[in-house]
Amino acid sequence: MRTARLRASRSSAFGAGLSVILIGIFSIALIPLRAHIPPASIALILVVPLVASIAAGGIAAGVVATILGFGAYDLFFIPPYNTLAVGTASNWIPLAVYVLVGFVTVLIDRRFRLQRERAIYHAQILERLAALPAALISEHEVEEIWQTTTEQIARLVDLQGAMVLRADNQLLRPANVVGDPQLGSAIAAAFVGTNGVAKIGEARVEGFCVRSFALTTPANNFGLLIVWNDHFPAVLVRALEVAASQISAALERTQLQETRIKLNTLQQIDGWRASLLRTVSHDLLTPLAGIKTATTTLADFGDQLEEIEQDQLFETMLSQIDRSIQLVGDLLNVTRIEAGAFELQYQEVDLVSVVRQVATGIDFLSVGSRLDLVFSEGLSPIKADPGLLREVIWNLLDNAVRHSPIGAPVQVILETNSDTASIQVRDSGQLEGGADELQLFDWFHAVGNSGRSGLGLAIARSFVEAHHGRLTVSPSPVGTIFTVELPLSQ
Repeated sequence: MRTARLRASRSSAFGAGLSVILIGIFSIALIPLRAHIPPASIALILVVPLVASIAAGGIAAGVVATILGFGAYDLFFIPPYNTLAVGTASNWIPLAVYVLVGFVTVLIDRRFRLQRERAIYHAQILERLAALPAALISEHEVEEIWQTTTEQIARLVDLQGAMVLRADNQLLRPANVVGDPQLGSAIAAAFVGTNGVAKIGEARVEGFCVRSFALTTPANNFGLLIVWNDHFPAVLVRALEVAASQISAALERTQLQETRIKLNTLQQIDGWRASLLRTVSHDLLTPLAGIKTATTTLADFGDQLEEIEQDQLFETMLSQIDRSIQLVGDLLNVTRIEAGAFELQYQEVDLVSVVRQVATGIDFLSVGSRLDLVFSEGLSPIKADPGLLREVIWNLLDNAVRHSPIGAPVQVILETNSDTASIQVRDSGQLEGGADELQLFDWFHAVGNSGRSGLGLAIARSFVEAHHGRLTVSPSPVGTIFTVELPLSQ
């Protein structure tokens, strides 16, 4: 501001000096010709240094040039010469015209100068605010937009302070304040009445000029942008109105993005839920179908069957009922583990005994298969929850039998070292499309590229991880290998 004033003073001094020089030169040149040129024509000629001085120095230079030109014109070109007397009344006319031309020229120059200054100021404000949209685009959260809005606007246009009031359940609450917080509270109270109605426009609060701008779109009312300063030129007000529109657009864009993300999440959850329901239904229907088949056979042909055949059907029903109960129990245990409400009952467990015990519950012979159990002498016992460990092995063996070709053996290799125990279950079934481990153990993996589906692998993974262990899958030249690694120290 000080620099601008110094520049204006220098311009006025230059214009005034130029008027002295030009009027002197023009007067000296016209004096020899004054007897041959009418006074009105001389007045027109003396207007030239007047206009040049005003253009160079503005109002002050124009006043000086008008006074000097009036004096020179009356002194040297209005008879009687070399006096300030006007002589005849008709001579007042060119004198009055000369002064009028000077006055009008000063007014026109002043108008153009104001327009130019406003245009420059407007361009500067717009240039500064042009950085605002880029800053808003980089923000993806509503809270970040509130903060960026107030900080950027206050900094870019040198305001005393800025704040935003966000609409929250029909109330306006301060979202962010840049400047004096106490003054911000007073301003918020002044612009929001007790009935919650906000004031749009200008007011004076504690000596500051304060203006508010609505942050709205045709579909949403986001709140208010409030700024305060010593004064607000009209150009700055219009620029801030544009900025408020940009902020509203950014808020609406962010809101639409959040809505889209929520919809995508809901659609994904619906897909997972449908997939899980299909998987649970399939795994529960399988034993129920076996029970129904055995029951129907006994009901229709029970009197025609041998006693041993009836016993086998009863055993089938009991085993399928036990399997259904076990599956539901496993699902409940997984839920308790994930909720942190399940406490493992660690005991010393002999892996060989557990595998053999589980294998008796799986009918290898019915599918023409067999179990090859490989372990070293002196295999160390481990500490684990026997119930959960049995379910892990049962699910892996059942999975191996169901996905191996008829007659192909299932191999189980047990190993321990100083830190971990390893249980490898090798079958002859291929993973279609490769070992898609992430999907294979996913709860929502109903039918995937592997061709293996069901809840068994997901339950096994949960129980292994509850032991702080790891369940992995990898392809082998002849089939698939599932590996359980359990830490020996629990």
